[in-house]
Amino acid sequence: MFMRLSIIGVILLLLMSFLGMVHPLGDSLSVFRLPLAVLLAVLTLFCYRQPTMMITGVIIAIFSSATVLWAYQGESVPNSYDLTVYQKNLSFRPGDRVDVLEDILMLKPDVITMQEVHKRHLPLINALKENYPYHIVCPFTAVGAVAVLSRLPLATDSFRCEIGLGIAALHIQSKEGPLWVVSIHQHWPWPFYQENQAEQIIPILSELKGLKLVAGDFNMVPWSHIMGQYTEVTNTQMAGPFKASFLFKGTYAMRIDHVLAPKGGQTFLRPYYGSDHHGLYAQVDL
Repeated sequence: MFMRLSIIGVILLLLMSFLGMVHPLGDSLSVFRLPLAVLLAVLTLFCYRQPTMMITGVIIAIFSSATVLWAYQGESVPNSYDLTVYQKNLSFRPGDRVDVLEDILMLKPDVITMQEVHKRHLPLINALKENYPYHIVCPFTAVGAVAVLSRLPLATDSFRCEIGLGIAALHIQSKEGPLWVVSIHQHWPWPFYQENQAEQIIPILSELKGLKLVAGDFNMVPWSHIMGQYTEVTNTQMAGPFKASFLFKGTYAMRIDHVLAPKGGQTFLRPYYGSDHHGLYAQVDL
């Protein structure tokens, strides 16, 4: 009886992980969809005397894990790219981040998006200004600001800085025309404030007319409902493949840092360099 109830409980959790559009708990559970699917597959091995339950559990486990594994293949990688991006959650933790500076200067990305730009990281921002003269640093929470830096010139004087909301945007001139470059830092998912925050950010993104490139620490996995909302409102695709960018509590690796571009692109993980997030170097198609 205990095993049967355990299997039913895991099945319910897995099914709920697809219901992010109904309640944000669904997206929170989607973060753990793969380990839940593996747990269900293991539990069904002990149900060989109940073939109906065993077959049902196996089918649900395979389907659930397939949605994750399919997502980790990422979007198709373009044959060419129009823009390069360096995305990095710097982490508010102490450190000079000189390795991040050296990495950026070596890779020479066209634009940079950053989160957790703490006051102790301002020397890094100042050091980048010579090569990236167009920039915005917008206060967020105590862990630090969100920022956009560009070596490409501005298309207009337009920008967005919503203090305390976790979004900053610059309107730059790319080779494909005017482009909004947006940096986002989302809160942790439910029961924290991610849904409320997204409900305020998404209308702002819809107000930005024209091509958009959005990058940041979304604190959410690619297959979630909320990430689907972001790609839909910005008319973008996630640049893949979705290799894990964050190690939760030192044990559970997941992809929660993303780059969204009009036609996707290819991302490459960069070292931690004093942060708890990998940097992302992306070649994107506009």
